Amino acid sequence: MSKARIAILAALAVLAAPAVAHADTTVAPDPAAQDVDALDGAVVWVTGRFGSQRLMQKTDAGVAGVPGAPVAAAYRSIDLGRDARGGIVLTYLRCRTASSCVARQDDLRGGRRSLRGLTLPGCSLSTAPALWRTRAAYGLACRRSRTFDAKRTGLYLKTAGRAPRRLPLPAEAVRAGADELTAVDLRGTRVGAVAADIYEYAFSQTVTGGDRRSFLAAASEGDSDAHARGVSLGTGGALWTLVDAEHVGDPNQAVIFRQAGSCLQYETLENAAGPDQETGFRATALAVDADELYLVVPGTGIVTHAFTPLRACSPADGA
Repeated sequence: MSKARIAILAALAVLAAPAVAHADTTVAPDPAAQDVDALDGAVVWVTGRFGSQRLMQKTDAGVAGVPGAPVAAAYRSIDLGRDARGGIVLTYLRCRTASSCVARQDDLRGGRRSLRGLTLPGCSLSTAPALWRTRAAYGLACRRSRTFDAKRTGLYLKTAGRAPRRLPLPAEAVRAGADELTAVDLRGTRVGAVAADIYEYAFSQTVTGGDRRSFLAAASEGDSDAHARGVSLGTGGALWTLVDAEHVGDPNQAVIFRQAGSCLQYETLENAAGPDQETGFRATALAVDADELYLVVPGTGIVTHAFTPLRACSPADGA
């Protein structure tokens, strides 16, 4: 995705440009870190390549593996939330193969259990469920007689004791056929998600489907390829997402988006020009704990990053 394209997607009046460099603070050195989430000072991430991955955590006591969590072929869609009593709980998809995964809930103290009652006949989880108290939000991918079922595929919310219900997707995502849910977050009464196809939309809404806010985060066309790599909800329901963007002949970019109210901001982390400019990205995953932004930096590990957007929000934006 070109710089001008990113600027259009962000609906800003300036062309995208590399942000002024600010020093990141490494909180967990781990060159093999793959994914991250954070809540109330706890930070959890995946380490290792596909085929042999582990769960790690950083607390006030230091850095260690998540107690009792076995080595797996893959851990996907990790999420920190709250259980019914308000305690911090981790959820994830633990995979034996690329296509065989089960959803687990982990209390970070050695206790874990399967999560059941979330799917519908002919459907499977496309994300791990994000938990908050008695609610779970997640993506389902559905088929009917071996045919993709767009009417049932999408974002779901389940409240304890009730059947799962499908939440609406942004109208522009529906028109574009972007109905694959690739990431979900739930904080309080607000849900954030990514609906993807050739075009990928990041959006958030209340658990009743109201106050929906969305934007076109990524598109893969021609010589450009871009993908949203997760979402996280921060203070005031601000929606954060990380996009990796590449365009033939240009340095690769990792783009951090933040949407609060009607204000959409972004920061571009661009590879240095040179022979390796189209290799890898400066950040590959994102998490937000209130206003603290965490990134996975390849070859380094988990860092905190000072968000430096290319525009400021005004009071009229409602941010």
